[in-house]
Amino acid sequence: MKTGMLSAAVLAGSSLCASAGVTIDVVASSAPNVFGSSSWGGYLANALNSLENGLGNIGDRNTDPTAYEIAGATVSPGDFMVTSFNSWRGNVNPTGAFANEKGNRMHFGLHAVGDGATRFALENISFSVTSSDGANALGFTGDFTGLGYSSTRFGIDWGADRVKGGGDDIIYTSGNGSTLVDEIVYVGVGNAFWPGGSDPDPSNPAGGAQAAMDDAFAYVMDNAPFSITGMYSIFGDTGSDTVTVIPAPASVALLLGAGLLGRRRRET
Repeated sequence: MKTGMLSAAVLAGSSLCASAGVTIDVVASSAPNVFGSSSWGGYLANALNSLENGLGNIGDRNTDPTAYEIAGATVSPGDFMVTSFNSWRGNVNPTGAFANEKGNRMHFGLHAVGDGATRFALENISFSVTSSDGANALGFTGDFTGLGYSSTRFGIDWGADRVKGGGDDIIYTSGNGSTLVDEIVYVGVGNAFWPGGSDPDPSNPAGGAQAAMDDAFAYVMDNAPFSITGMYSIFGDTGSDTVTVIPAPASVALLLGAGLLGRRRRET
């Protein structure tokens, strides 16, 4: 199914929470599939750069799969569907720069900053992702206990002068998550539907890749409007971002005509 056949309006608003000396900024963005995407590394670099420095969008994801774009006024259900077959934003077997992509996942990027006096650790962060469809199909919770800094998240110690960029900063891209820092930048936890995920061989689902994608789109339509929220907590204070999928009336008519409404997403 082409993404142009199914559009959705999204209400998005990142939330900043400044309490206990820590400011928590959460920003939703649809990313390439970290599992199998050749463009993930480029997207990751753009996302971390934007989140740390407040740069907003970097590049154009209509032409470049590594582009970082903040979830805005509109989104396709394909922006949170990952696949084991080639796809991009709901399009099966895309061409050109997107030919080897494996779908998209909605990530909730995090930028947490102390006030110069309050410091915190990766292990102090907990998270939740929830979706308001009846099954809370995208929901999961967790924390970073026992985990460390990595290529997807880094911490910054502002040094003895307690000012970022003063020449004595220490950047942690690996190591113990209990290390106290003044700032953490993270591409974010993410989740997505997996069209064809219930088949023994998801790369060749019953009815083909297009049928699997159609099923997933139909599930979104059948449960809309519903929202997806990513939330982080540090010392009990929270920051979050929410996107709410609201199908356009023309999209409903198209799916009714195709006989797709009422078909359910395959459970994984």
